[in-house]
Formats: sequence, C-alpha cells, structure tokens
Amino acid sequence: MKIVLCGGGDIGLLLARELFSQHDIFVVEPYPERVAQFEEFDVQVIQGNPTNLEILRQAQVAEADYFIGCAYSDEVNIISCLAAKQLGKARTICFVNKEHYFETFQGELGSQLIIDRLIWPEKLLAEDIARIITVPGAVDVEVVEKDMLKLIEFKVRPDHPDVGKPIRELDLPKGTLMVALVRDHEVFIPHGNTVMAPWDKAVFFGTEAGMRKLVHRYDPPRRGKQQVTIIGGGNSGMLLAEILEEMDNVGVQLIEQRPDRAEFLAQRLPNTLVLHADGTDLDFLSTLNLSECDCLIALTTSDERNLLISLLARHLNVRKLIARVAAPRNLPLFERVGVDVALSARLAAIRSIALMVNTQGMSVLNIIEEGKAEVLELTLPDSFVPVPLKDLRLPEGTIIGAIRRKAHLIVPHGEDKVKPGDVLRVFSKTGRGPELRQLLTGRATAT
Repeated sequence: MKIVLCGGGDIGLLLARELFSQHDIFVVEPYPERVAQFEEFDVQVIQGNPTNLEILRQAQVAEADYFIGCAYSDEVNIISCLAAKQLGKARTICFVNKEHYFETFQGELGSQLIIDRLIWPEKLLAEDIARIITVPGAVDVEVVEKDMLKLIEFKVRPDHPDVGKPIRELDLPKGTLMVALVRDHEVFIPHGNTVMAPWDKAVFFGTEAGMRKLVHRYDPPRRGKQQVTIIGGGNSGMLLAEILEEMDNVGVQLIEQRPDRAEFLAQRLPNTLVLHADGTDLDFLSTLNLSECDCLIALTTSDERNLLISLLARHLNVRKLIARVAAPRNLPLFERVGVDVALSARLAAIRSIALMVNTQGMSVLNIIEEGKAEVLELTLPDSFVPVPLKDLRLPEGTIIGAIRRKAHLIVPHGEDKVKPGDVLRVFSKTGRGPELRQLLTGRATAT
C-alpha cells in the first residue's frame, strides 16, 4: 500500500519504522533538520509544509491508500487530512492531542468533514490500562474474538509454584493454551519440556471460562473491590478514572499536584477520591496504606517522575505497578526496576494504526511486546487439505492459538484438525506471517 505520513516527528518516525518494510511510505516534513533521521528507512521524504496542496501533490497523495496526519499540531493534522480528501480517496487518520478536537470531530462534524479515524494517544493509553486492571494478575490483556477469546499475559513471580516446572506438567485449565514466553525481553514459543523461570511473562490464548480459572492460578482475587491509585491527573489519568468509575468492583483515588487541576478533576469525577498532593512525596504516600492497594498507576507526563513514583511504590509494597513511559527507549529501564507493566501512549497509537493495515493477505489483530510478536488472522481456502495440528509443520516462531469454525471457537491441541474455511488466530514472532501464508496456501494449491 501507499501511505503518506504528514509530520516527521517522534510519531512519524515510529510509524515509518513500523510500516516501511511492507508498504510504500512518503513522509512530508516541514523542518529540514528532521529529514536525515529517515535515511535508515526505505522511504521518500518531501520537505515542505504539509498543508500546502502542491507539497501534498509531490507526495502523491492522490494515489495514496492511507494519509496519516501525525504532526505535533492538531490544526496541521486536521487541515492536511481534509486536503488529502480533496486530492484523492485515501483513508485519513488524524492524530489529536486536545480533548475538544477529539470530541468535536468524533461527532457530527467529523462525519461531515470525512476524517475516517481520529486517534488521541492519551485515550488509547487509558483504555489499554483499564483492560489490564480488569484482570488483577495480568500484565497485558487483549480481546481477540469479541468477548469470547482473550490473550492474557502474566508475570510469573519467583515464589509461584509453576517456577521450575516443565510446561507439560502445568495442568492448565481447559480452553487455555500457552502460546509464548517472554524472557529477558525475548519472545519464544515454548514446548512441553520448556521449564518456567522466575519473572517469565507467560502469554495465553483462552476462552472466557478458561481464562477465569487461569486468573485464579496466577493471582487469586482478594475479597471486595479492587483499590486503584492513579498518580497524575492529566488527560490519561482523567480518562482512566472515568473508565474505572463505570466498574462496580473498582474503587479509585487520584493524586494531582496542581491545585487548579485537582479542583477541576474533583468536579468532573464524582466517584473518584481526588487528592491534591505530590505523588513523589514518600511521607505522603506512606499515609495511604498502599500495601493494601491492588494497583498503582504512575501517569504523569515525566518519565523521571514516573520512575521515582515506581521506586517509591515498590518500597511501599504495592501489589501491582503500572507506569506510563513517554520515551519508548526507556521501557526496559522501567521493567528492570520492578514495574509490572510499562506502557507508552505513542506505541499504543502506533499499534492501533498497524492493526488497521492488512499485510500479505492477513489481518494483524494485535501487536505484542513492543512489536516483537503479533496475532494474525488467516482464513484457510476451500482447497485446503484437512490435517491434524501435530502434522502441520508451521514456521519456527508461530503457533495456532485458536480456530474459528463457523459458530464454534476452538482452543486447539495437537490432535485437533485444521480444515478448509477455518479462521485461524496465529501467535507469531514478527515477520513470520508471509512464510506462514505461503505454507498454508502452498498446501492448498498442491491439491
């Protein structure tokens, strides 16, 4: 596909890195000093104002499949997306950072001006965190098949009884399948003899019923409401609190240092306890009895402050710790100091765009571990020859996690067969999709 990126800042650079290997990428960047950063990618850069129609014509917007407004300015993104619609038929994706633009263009005005998709990274981050909070012991939660199939990632603590056991001895609940382990930031597909190690992140596919049992295995629930503490009352903190207020089993308190912002949040969030205080003050945090807190989320806009909050929270024995990371390069640092889940609003936005783009005849349903793995959807052709899974020689680094067969959802094991018309949910290390598709298509063609 031909994709035009309006803006070569941080998000534009991340998008180019994510998409250039499989698509024709054009970047419109007004600042000459930013052009050089794209030299490592096979992309074309047009230096100029992205709201200028002549510059957009040079970027071949008229022939583009997608136009993504990802500059720092909301106004530039909106105007350039509207201009792209006038020049061609590209689907337009517009990044915004201000709530009033998001609310305005999500409504009637947005449909009239034909902006196909609005992305507010702060909102995506809040939604990601809320999904993780709904499963107390999880460090990642994704819904793959509406509400019927979930992908959940658990961190295995050193004192867990699974540590030291080979996977074949785990006796996992029916309807669940371990599809990957993440160890030292590397993703691999385990086999029966793989031994669980402390701090492994275990990735599972499973049905709703199976996952409920799995949650009890890795994090037996406490009685009563989950108690959640949010530090940082910016847009992400506010949006997260609004989502959590809708959940009957969650109690929320939010700490905000700015007095005017704290007053605004107290009025906007009727079911949240808003505290005006410094979330990096150890004496103050010690008064909150955080050892009884089920989850603390560090959501300030500063990596340094979020890192300090995380260290203090660990000192106070918080049960589960989530932190926002502005610079993706800092993600490993947060995990090394004991943060259970480190998330980036920018990476959440990049993932949402990657999921929109079909690649090599397959749909990418989810992107896992900062792009190191993905969940693919692939439909087997009518000419496919039925075969037991154990006899299907899949490419290294891939595993079939679920099969949709008409109205039935199957979490498979070796004796299960794959058949023509099956819709496969495949967990794969990134880049293995084309080889997988070729194998399955070749098997069909041979018949």
